[in-house]
Amino acid sequence: MSEKHLLSKTSFLKSVQCQKAFFLYKKYYHLKDPLPPEKRAVFNRGHKIGELARQLFPGGVDVSPGHVFKFAEAVEKTKELIAAGQEVIYEAAFVFDETLVAIDILVKRDDKWYAYEVKSSLKISQAYVMDAALQYYVIKNSLPTLEDISIVNLNEDYVLENSLDIHKLFKTTSVKKDAERNVDFMKHHIQAAKMTFYQNELPQVSIGGHCFSPYACDFMGTCWKHTSVNNVFELSGVSKKQAGEWLTKGYLHINDVPDEELSGKTLKYVQSFKKQEELVEKPKIREFYKGVTYPIAFLDMEFYTPAIPKYKGKKPFELTPFLFSWTRLNRVGAEAEEEFFFHDEESNPEGHFLKRLIELNERVAKILVFDTGQEIAALNSLVRHHPQYKKAVEQIKKKFIDLAEIFTNMWYYHPMQKGSTSLKKIHQAVFGKDIYENLPVNSGILASYGYDEYLKEPDIFKKQELKENLITYCKTDTKAVLDLFVYLKEVARNPDESGHFN
Repeated sequence: MSEKHLLSKTSFLKSVQCQKAFFLYKKYYHLKDPLPPEKRAVFNRGHKIGELARQLFPGGVDVSPGHVFKFAEAVEKTKELIAAGQEVIYEAAFVFDETLVAIDILVKRDDKWYAYEVKSSLKISQAYVMDAALQYYVIKNSLPTLEDISIVNLNEDYVLENSLDIHKLFKTTSVKKDAERNVDFMKHHIQAAKMTFYQNELPQVSIGGHCFSPYACDFMGTCWKHTSVNNVFELSGVSKKQAGEWLTKGYLHINDVPDEELSGKTLKYVQSFKKQEELVEKPKIREFYKGVTYPIAFLDMEFYTPAIPKYKGKKPFELTPFLFSWTRLNRVGAEAEEEFFFHDEESNPEGHFLKRLIELNERVAKILVFDTGQEIAALNSLVRHHPQYKKAVEQIKKKFIDLAEIFTNMWYYHPMQKGSTSLKKIHQAVFGKDIYENLPVNSGILASYGYDEYLKEPDIFKKQELKENLITYCKTDTKAVLDLFVYLKEVARNPDESGHFN
């Protein structure tokens, strides 16, 4: 029977980040925070890409256990396959020093073994290298003929042609040298984790910047439940490391941070919060509104960003707009006219998307967008693929007015933004409620995954529900921009001279 394990890759990484989180994971797993929908979607994507990468080394045997508690069977099956001469194994499992790891792909060539860990990203992070270093340590001590370990990730330069080329889609990078340099690190932290586990006493670790790096801890609901609202970690634009340093000095609440610890915009954020005052540069806002000529439209786009390119000419994660919400005001005080575009076919949406956007553009003088960066990037990408629309797209871009400029330049700032310049946070700060809270789709990430789900869904009723959820989210973004546009216009025209609000 295989050696029992105490640590897995997941629990080991938790122990490196925080011994308290590790202890809770091993002893009080039920306290773990629910997995956010965005993370769940990313994990699912990773599983699918891992399975796709197996085509790089076909003919393998999958030893994945049928249940999370049956990894011992996977370890035994791996040993049997190696002994039997199997040359490609998927999810090969090993235990050494009470630590269990599974490697996505294990390949034998010329009597030596090569390990490959698949990541569904364009870049190799330090966290990924640490993953691989632990895997190398355990596998090398279990399988001395292990020659190399590599990370397989998506090639940012790959462009889909007529059919998917797996060998060009992925790129392989050896991290053996990094793994070898970290052997002592692995030994030390494995022993530290064991000591924490067998002492059976909850480690006393204070909250701090380590709760967020390299991953946001999934026991924050336990460790942070008595932490005050409006703490320093809620300040956007301030690193978690800096917030952690403030905490060690005794500055937990935003109100606690002395001015001498602050500079630039952060000083303004904190002073605004302490005084509970809006910051308003009325002349700047009025000047901004001089550039707004009617009829105007409020525009928000949603993007499909599949890791595996779906349409010819596309790269991994390249923006493909599939939905936009368009609200037009013909004059001041006019009733808003709403329209939207949704591509409900399997085909590439770009051409249809552009044609409709160009048609609507002819009816307005200006287009209000919040943070034009992504929209302009998407339109530039569309022009590369559809050069016949270049002139029309340039006309659209010239009409763009970025409402986010008012906030990024701090011509207007609400204390409850806490440094954030995101549309959601600003709208919630200004109007005191979260209009996204109960939406099934409430982020751009979920919109992208939602559209992927929509395209694959065979049930027409579920498909319609997905479509409606996506459109509702897009319309909510447009409404938020319109709300802020109206609000700021009033602030600049009829401001409360005190700057205070209730």
